[in-house]
Order: sequence, then C-alpha cells, then structure tokens
Amino acid sequence: MKDHLGNISDMLLTAKSILITSHRDPDGDSIGSQLALAELLGSRGMSFCIINQGELPNKYRFLDPQRRIQNLNSTTRTQNSKMPFDLVFVLDSTCLERIGEAGKLITPGATMINIDHHPDNERFGTFNYIDEEASAVGEMIFSLLKYFSFPITAPVATQLYAAILTDTGRFKFSNTTPLCLKTCAELVEGGADPRYITNQIYFNYSLSFLKLLGSVLSHPKILFGGKVCAMIIRQESLAELGVEPNEMEGVVDYTLFLKGVEVGLLFTEKENGKTKVNLRSQNEYDVSKVASIFGGGGHRNAAGCTLDLALKEAQQIIVERIGRILKNEPVGSFGS
Repeated sequence: MKDHLGNISDMLLTAKSILITSHRDPDGDSIGSQLALAELLGSRGMSFCIINQGELPNKYRFLDPQRRIQNLNSTTRTQNSKMPFDLVFVLDSTCLERIGEAGKLITPGATMINIDHHPDNERFGTFNYIDEEASAVGEMIFSLLKYFSFPITAPVATQLYAAILTDTGRFKFSNTTPLCLKTCAELVEGGADPRYITNQIYFNYSLSFLKLLGSVLSHPKILFGGKVCAMIIRQESLAELGVEPNEMEGVVDYTLFLKGVEVGLLFTEKENGKTKVNLRSQNEYDVSKVASIFGGGGHRNAAGCTLDLALKEAQQIIVERIGRILKNEPVGSFGS
C-alpha cells in the first residue's frame, strides 16, 4: 500500500490542475471521499474542482457546507468545468463509463488515478490504487491522508466517517472489518460525531418521502417461496408527492426486513424509459454478478445497475437472473 501512496504523492508534485470525480448520482462513500481528498489538495495549495453527474442528495449536503461539489447537470455550469485538467482522480467507480458525462471533462493525455475498493474494477486508470479488502473508498482516503501526515480535522473526520458508515450499511454488511472499525474510532477521536452524522443521513426525511415509503412498503412482491422481496417505485408516484429520486437511497434495504428473505430488489422507473435496479442479499448470494452484466457493479451483498429497458421488462430479466443465483446456476452475460 505504501508503494501505491508513494506513487500518488509523486504524481501530485507535477500536477497543475486537478479534477476529482466519481460515479454518477454520488452516494455517501463517493461524496465523503471526494471532499476529504479535496481538503488534502487544498492544504497543499493545489488547483482542483470536484464535478459529478447528478445532484447531491439532501441528506449529504451537511458534508459540503462550502458547496465544493458541482453538478454537471446543473444549468449554472462554472468556467471551472471547461478548464483542462492534467491530473484526474476517479473515486469509487468500477469503470470509466460509470462517471457518465463527467468523462467528457477528462483532457486527452491527462494522468488518471483510479481509487476504488470494488473487486470488479476494470483498472482503467493510468495508475490504479485498488484495495478489495477496504470497507469503503473513505477508508482508503484515510490511509492517503495519514501517509501525507495530514491532520484529521473535525470536518474531514465527519466526511470519512459518513463514507464508511453508509458503505457498510451502518456497519452491518460483510465489509465491516476490524480495520474499518479501528479507522472509525480514530475518526471519532478526530471529531466525527456518530449520533449527529447518523441523524443527518438516516433520520432526516421529508413528509413526502415517508408517504412514498409507506406506499412502496405496502406493495411488496414476494417471489421464489419467500426468498426474494421486490419493491417498485414509479415515476408517477415520485411526481405526485414531489419526491426527488435521489431521496430514495436506502429504500432497498427494507426489502431484507422480511423474515426469510435472502435477496432484495428495488426497481425505480426513470423518466427516460430506463429502470434503475438496486440489489441486496444475505449470506452467500452474490448479487454483484447480476449488476455487472448490465454495466453496474458493487459488492456481493450490495450492488446496482441501470437497464435500458422499461420497468416491466427490467423486472422480468432481473428476476430471471436472480432465480439462477438461487439455483446456483451461472447468471450468463447480457443477452443470454
């Protein structure tokens, strides 16, 4: 790991303009990690921008009081998004395609540092720092900050604690390791407040969201003799109640609340005729195999993808692939 961090240090010595980005529709790990990395670069007087495709979910905005993260979809793009970058950090993304429109900002010939912890990462960077044992990219950024002897301030501790908290499912996923918990202990010592962070992320919803959640929970589909629970979010329901799609992060976890369920699925209908699929599982069932077929990714017990299919067709094909997993059969490839 020291060799990886040393290589990153060398690349920073010659960088003049830096882009930090992550997968489209950023989540807690990508947001916290990008902001903490930005603190390091800022302390060294380096010029950088953080630009993602997708709005910052309301529940994570407390992590970015300075509004450093720019949304590429915004109608108020800044001049910073048009400048050439000679160094690019891509965080928490299994492949370059997952960063979406942000990929158009990467200057040809720019040095690209790929930092990720997903086992199916495609190693697309000029330099790849991949740690499959890490609980979150936030844990890897913590190691990077320690390597540079960067002081862990309360804001940085909060950002990284939120990154790890969310990517371990509040410390209940299988990626919750002793090192992960030791890292969080250091972050708490550095000023992270577990109660405050948890309340901001998990107990800070709007009334509209709770109404929608109630509707979703009222109509679960139980499949394969109770082993699979699937839920659906329709565009008309989001529009009727005025709920933003990015507020729905975490709803998929409710699919595993039912006794006996091994695999949980959440299908979200998108405006453009596509369907977003979130997958969760218990025990040995590896749902990332299904997500990766359709250009998504994740971990054994938590993954996601977006299909260029309408809701009904997406349900059929995903449920069929999940059936193969339950039978311990190969999930195949796209189109098979």
